[in-house]
Amino acid sequence: MKSNFLLILTYTIVAGLIAAFGSPIPGTSLLLTGLELFMVIHLAKRNRFDLSLQAIGFTATTIWGISTVLKDTAIELLKFVPGPGWLAGVIVAMLFVFFLGLLANLYFRRED
Repeated sequence: MKSNFLLILTYTIVAGLIAAFGSPIPGTSLLLTGLELFMVIHLAKRNRFDLSLQAIGFTATTIWGISTVLKDTAIELLKFVPGPGWLAGVIVAMLFVFFLGLLANLYFRRED
């Protein structure tokens, strides 16, 4: 459990770096969606949860849809305010990845 939390924190930091360095570039939030999908698959494997190709596809579609509606819209709108908007975009990206990781970990965790 503790190692999964550190894994989620690692993905959160990577998301913050992607959001910080890609902030002035429109569309870089798609990289964050890929990172989120990779994190969910990684957490599933660490928890010995068998994901089929269909489940991975469904997960990817769901994450992309939720990300597009919530995170991508917020980040793109915040980019119109240089400086503080970019910082807010980084914070939004990091919080989204962190809470997605916690939820995925709860879902995939098996009681031994």
